[in-house]
Amino acid sequence: VAPGDKPKIQEVKEQRVTGLLVAVLVGLSIVIGDLLRRIPLAVLFGIFLYMGVTSLNGIQFYERLHLLLMPPKHHPDMPYVKKVRTLRMHLFTLLQLACLAVLWAVMSTVASLAFPFILILTVPLRLCLLSRIFTEGEM
Repeated sequence: VAPGDKPKIQEVKEQRVTGLLVAVLVGLSIVIGDLLRRIPLAVLFGIFLYMGVTSLNGIQFYERLHLLLMPPKHHPDMPYVKKVRTLRMHLFTLLQLACLAVLWAVMSTVASLAFPFILILTVPLRLCLLSRIFTEGEM
C-alpha cells in the first residue's frame, strides 16, 4: 500500500482448523476427566475471570463506564462520544447499569426462575421507554 492510500482487503482465506481444534479439545476433555478433576477450582475460577476481564475491552458499555469517572476533555475521539452530549451519554450508561443491576438481582435470588422473562422485558423497555427519553441518533 502506497503512503496515503487507504488499505483495501484483497482476499479472505477461509480455514476451519480453529473450529476443528476446539471440537477436538472439547472432546478430549471427556477422556481426560480424571486429570481435569485434579486442577484446583480456584485455578479454574482464575482462568475464567481472566478470560472474562480481558474480553471486556472493546465493549462500548464498559468503555462508557470508564468515561463516567473521566473528565470530558479526556474523552476519546469516538463517534458515540463526539455525536452525543456527555450528560445524555452518562444518563444512557446509568440506565443500562440499572438494568444490569436488576437482572443481576433477579438472577441472584429465588426469583431467578423469572430471569428469562425479565430479560425479555428489556426489549420493550428499549423500544418503548428509551425511545421517549433518547433520540435514535443518541442510542
